[in-house]
Amino acid sequence: MGNKIPIPKCPPVPAGKTRICVTGYSISHNVGQAQKLAAAIAEVHPDKYETWFYFSNRGFKPFLAEFLQERLPDDQKGLPSVIGSDKTLAEHTSAPFCWLERGGTAVAGEDDKVEGKTYEVKGGRDMLCQWAGKEFPEDESIQALSSVKTPPIKNIFQGFDNKTPGGTWMEQK
Repeated sequence: MGNKIPIPKCPPVPAGKTRICVTGYSISHNVGQAQKLAAAIAEVHPDKYETWFYFSNRGFKPFLAEFLQERLPDDQKGLPSVIGSDKTLAEHTSAPFCWLERGGTAVAGEDDKVEGKTYEVKGGRDMLCQWAGKEFPEDESIQALSSVKTPPIKNIFQGFDNKTPGGTWMEQK
C-alpha cells in the first residue's frame, strides 16, 4: 500500500538551538499531539527550538529499530520509555518516538552525517509532554498541549500536520 516515505535530512543543529524530533505513524492521535506540541514550542521559542519530523506508516518501525540500535546513547537505554510502563527506551515500540538533539558538525563529503550530536531521548508522547510541562510552566499555549493524558482518538485527523515532512529546520535556510 504505497511506498515508504523518505526520511527527511537531518543537518547539524544550529549553535544555541535544540531540535525537537518526533517520528511515528502518519495516522495517530498520539503522534499528532506530539507534533502539535513540538511545533508550538518552536513557534513560541524560535530562537531556542526547531523541529524535525518523520511520519510514515510503513517506515516508522524500521526507522525506530535503526535509531534504537545505532543512535540511542548507552546511558539512556535503561530510562523509562512511557509513563506507567516497565519498558525502557531500548525496548520502545510505540508511536511516537521523541527526542531532543543539540550540537554537531557536518562531516565533509557525507550527506546527512553529523558528528558530536547529542541526544536527550524522551520516548513516547507522554514523556515529551511531561518534559514540556515542566520546561515551560508559564506558557499557556504549550501547557494546553502538554497533558500526559491520552488525547482523544478524534484528534487523528484534527490539525495533525502529517503531510509536511521535515519540520521547522527546513525554514532556517
